[in-house]
Formats: sequence, structure tokens, C-alpha cells
Amino acid sequence: MNRTSRVVIDRFLFKIVFICSFFLVFSLSGCSRLTQSEQPGMPQDAEEISENSNRSSFEIPAPAINLSEPLKTSEKPEDAALAKHIDEIIEQSEFRNARWGVFVISLKDGRVLFSRDGRKLFNPASIQKTLTSIVALDKLGADFRWKTAVYANNPIGQDGTLEGNLTLYGEGAPDFSDDGLEKLVNQLQAKGLTRVKDDIVGDESYFKGDALGDGWTWNDLQWYYGAEAGALTYKGNEASIYTQNGKVTASTDFIQVEGDLAPLEDIQAAGIKRELGENKFYVWGNGNNVGGRVAVENPALWAATKLREALVKKGIPVEGEAKSVDWKSKNKLNTENAVELASVESQTLAEIVRKMNKRSINLYAELILRTIGKKFGDTAPDENVRVEKLRGDDTAGTAVVKKWLKENNVATEEIEIHDGSGLSRMDLVTPESFGRALVYAAKSNFSDVFKDSLPIAGTDGTLGGRLGKVKGKILAKTGSITYVNSLAGYAQAGDETLVFAIICNNDTHKKDSSHIVDEIAASLVEYPNINESKQENNKNSGNSTK
Repeated sequence: MNRTSRVVIDRFLFKIVFICSFFLVFSLSGCSRLTQSEQPGMPQDAEEISENSNRSSFEIPAPAINLSEPLKTSEKPEDAALAKHIDEIIEQSEFRNARWGVFVISLKDGRVLFSRDGRKLFNPASIQKTLTSIVALDKLGADFRWKTAVYANNPIGQDGTLEGNLTLYGEGAPDFSDDGLEKLVNQLQAKGLTRVKDDIVGDESYFKGDALGDGWTWNDLQWYYGAEAGALTYKGNEASIYTQNGKVTASTDFIQVEGDLAPLEDIQAAGIKRELGENKFYVWGNGNNVGGRVAVENPALWAATKLREALVKKGIPVEGEAKSVDWKSKNKLNTENAVELASVESQTLAEIVRKMNKRSINLYAELILRTIGKKFGDTAPDENVRVEKLRGDDTAGTAVVKKWLKENNVATEEIEIHDGSGLSRMDLVTPESFGRALVYAAKSNFSDVFKDSLPIAGTDGTLGGRLGKVKGKILAKTGSITYVNSLAGYAQAGDETLVFAIICNNDTHKKDSSHIVDEIAASLVEYPNINESKQENNKNSGNSTK
């Protein structure tokens, strides 16, 4: 299959695979590939079980490394052998013409075992989430929670009637869903609400700025991993399209699905397309099945619609409609002058970061970034006063992250950060910066929280199906977008722990470079017995050909 072909796979809900045809791939927006780091390979329930039961399999020591001092390259023979081995892996692979950045440092003594273009700028893909995680945990704290509340401009009347609108107000909670909605409705009922005279308003005005990441490609936006990051998020701002009783349908009636599949021919080929700014999806092609996870436009309206339905179901009639407002709306809510009627809190930041890094959830990273920008943006002013006055919380968030990285000797001013998730093509960070960030995390007061958020090799998250031969000995965040593969984390190597960052850019082969990335990472676990491992591999290779 061509490298840019899109395989639309919903591994969470369906056992369906279908491939966009060559023509569809190059002519329509919805056919760019789903990447491994954005699409974990196990059912959601199973992953929940593994996340709750699997903790990191080795201890990460708190290093005595002073990041303000220059890092020194090792001159040990065994480290030189490792460096040579990694270079050979790259140069002898079919990906030798791609751009490779690799950085490896020991937590034991701070020596740099290997650096290949470690201070050059690379597009990092989803390992960007490690930086977002570390800055958020440091500034917000692991116990931070988001609030979602219901407000009104007037108190509930003695007869239970609410005059005016009932507003569902979000402050960026990544996990607001049906259970939170039900709790809010129960609180409203307990307060004596029996009727709403006007509208149910979903208000996402808490965040100012763009709900989509700077530098995201437009053909990513219809898929779940390109969902908009508004302050009022509902059910991950995603829905599913699938086949039921021979008909194409959706998991919610808030989105519309048109088109159908022709009978199965020699191959099954189907496509899904949504125009920008719409919730209308078109399905075409031939076959028996279609399945995909898609982004929902205007999730604030979706949440308001579901709140209205839930109230009516509880016997609380609503005379108005479901509506939505954002930061540009004139009639957005001023919470200081409103009456709070009900509220719920999200899971802790520690729990959100764990899910984000295990599954590589872009939406969570973007909401965390905007929360940082909202709360700490004034500490990272822009040198251009006009930009400072007009910028949104997304831009402010990237400024806070950059400032933090510079102040903590993790990165220099030259890096570029444009989103929190790594989906942006404009993110440019050095492998050494990721290495330094991971060193900082290891010595921080949130080290256990961060460590436990990383996928475990051969065990869970986006590494569940990778690095099986070194199962449990690598904790790392994956990254993958078109032409980019990356991995950054910790490796257990004998009596020491190594921090590493591996980034491959300009990877244009049909088969992506993740297996070479994994081979490099696995070699760190084999350290310092690289030569012995090579001899054993050669021996096994020789035996297999007999």
C-alpha cells in the first residue's frame, strides 16, 4: 500500500479494515493515513484494564545532573561501541537517506553516550506530548482538576421554573461525558428545577483563540485525532461511523451520514469525507462494511443538545432550543454575574496525562496547552505588544511552554512550538531538548506520575504491540505522523537507566521507519553488551538459513 494511503480502521469498536483506493487517496481530503501513535491497537475496555494494572516495570532514579552545566560526551569504549552500532543500524537500513536525530544520556552520571544531530531541529510528532505533560505537571500540579458547571442569570423560581437561559459552561475538561452530564442533571433536579423557559446554551467562551492547532493539515480535521479543542468538550469530540444491518449509520444523530456502499467487488474499498465546518459525512465505495472514528464539529452545541435531551427525559421541559456560544459571541456568559446551579470536576491532571500519553490523545494535549495559556499566559508576554493583546490561549500556552523550557535549561530560544500534541507540521524541537526534559522529569516531584504515564514496551498503550523482545524494559512516548516517526523515554540498561530521544524525519518509504526506531531503542537495553548481542543475532540468523 502506498505510504500516504489511508487505512480507516476503528480498532476500538469494530473489526473492520478497508482501504481507500489510489484515486481517492490523492484526490480527496479524507484519505491520509491513520498513524500508529494516534491509533492504539486494542479495544478501549481492554486498554483501560491494562492501564490500571500496568505500572512501570523498573525504577527511574532521581539523577544528580545539573542541566545548567554543559553536558559531556562519553569517551568510554563501550559507549563508543553503542554509538557505532546505532550509526550502523541507520546507515545499513533503507531509511539512511531520511533525517535522523538521536540523543542518549545516562541518568547515572549525566554522560552523553550518543548524539546524532542532537542539537538540530526536527519535527517531533507526538513525543511533543512529553513536553506538554512535564510543563503542565510542574505548573498546574498533578492534582489539578477542571470544572464544568451549569449557570443561569436568575435563580430557580419557587415553582421550579427557570426564567432565561440555562448555560452549560466548560473550562476545558478533557473527559466531560455522559456521566458528568447525568450528575449535573441530578443536581439540577435536586435543586428543584421543573421547567426551563428559554434555551440551553453550550458555552465554550472560557478559551480565547483557535480551537484547532496552528500548523495542522486540513485533511486531518475530519478524523478524531484532529478534533477541535474547545473549552466545552463532550465525549472526546468524536463519533463513530459504521455499518449496521447493511446500512451505514453513526453513533450519534448529531452528525449526518449520506451515501452508501455498492455491493462487494474484487476488493473492498470505501471512503469517508466531511467538508470543513460541517457535521455531514459522505460515504462511498463498495463492500459490506465501513468504519471510522470522526471529529464532531461544534461539540459545545452537541453537549447543549444532550443536556436538553437529558432534562426532558427527567421530566423537566425546556421551551427553548439548544444553542452554543464561543469567545467571539456577544451573548457569552459572564460567570461573575451568574448563578451557579450545578458543577462537576474532571479526573486529576495525573489521570488525564496518563491516558493522554498511553493512548496519544491529541485533544487532551491541546486542552492542557490552552489551560496553561489561560492561567499563566501573563507570565510569558510576547515582545510584540499587539500580538500580546490579541493572541489566544493556544498561542499563550505555547509561549508558556517555550519560556519554561528555556528557564529550566531544557531548550534554547530557537525551538518552535505551535501546539501541544505534535500534530502540527510547524513544531521544531531538538532531540537533546527531549532528553533534557526527560532528565528534568526524572528528578522532579512528579516523576512517578510522569513515569507511569508512559507506554510500557510490549505491554500497553501505543507500545503494546512493539518492542516485545525488550518487554517491560522501555518506557517511552511514541510519535508518528506522515513522514515522521519518533520515540522518547527511558531504557533499562544493565545497572543504569538511559534517557533517549529518537526522531526520523523525511521518511518517505512505503514501510515506515518505526521498526528501525525500535531497533535503536532495543539496542539501548542490550548496552553495554552490544557486541555479544550482535554475535548472538548473527548466530541466530545463520541458524535460521540452514
